[in-house]
Amino acid sequence: MSLIVKENAGSSFEPIPAGMHHAVCYGIVDLGTQPGGQFPDRRKVAFLFEVPSERQKGGDKDLPRTISQMFTLSLSPKGSLRPSLESWRGRAFTSEELAGFDLKSVLGANCFINVVHAAGSGANSSKTYANIKSINPVAKGMPKLKAETALVWFSLDECPNGIVIPPTVPEWLKIKILGSSEALAEPIKAEPSEDEMANTTTIMSEDVPF
Repeated sequence: MSLIVKENAGSSFEPIPAGMHHAVCYGIVDLGTQPGGQFPDRRKVAFLFEVPSERQKGGDKDLPRTISQMFTLSLSPKGSLRPSLESWRGRAFTSEELAGFDLKSVLGANCFINVVHAAGSGANSSKTYANIKSINPVAKGMPKLKAETALVWFSLDECPNGIVIPPTVPEWLKIKILGSSEALAEPIKAEPSEDEMANTTTIMSEDVPF
């Protein structure tokens, strides 16, 4: 018997409106080394942002909408991560910071993101997607927002005894991590240990200034 799947006629896809939005970085997820196709494989990282002024509502749910941005994990001046972080901070990196900057310090930080819309391609040509064009600091003296979602942190460098993906990492990012060269070469633990969960909880409760 065939198994036929089709688009739900009642489904809708509404991107976050274009323009500037006050946002909170609620997640940073190391995606490992991702296949580059015709380009070299690169280690990637995903930044997850809440946009509290845009809401997901349904039933008793009232949550901020979210948007993400992926970067190559490098502070090379030719990459996009370094200029995005420098724009966000409002200052350039020092030579000491370029030698090793801890991305965990960005977790929970406020920013203004400039969202632009782009048309899809191929089978998705009828859809409009929201992309982050730039990340900018909030004005001095402006009230800071706190993330409504539990903060999400994942680093492969913190998995010396086998890769443990926290349950808070979104499923679509878990799939990307599992397709990385690191995941294909290392054992994957089904569940984090109690100590690892305690460490995750500690990270989530930290309020580290950016």
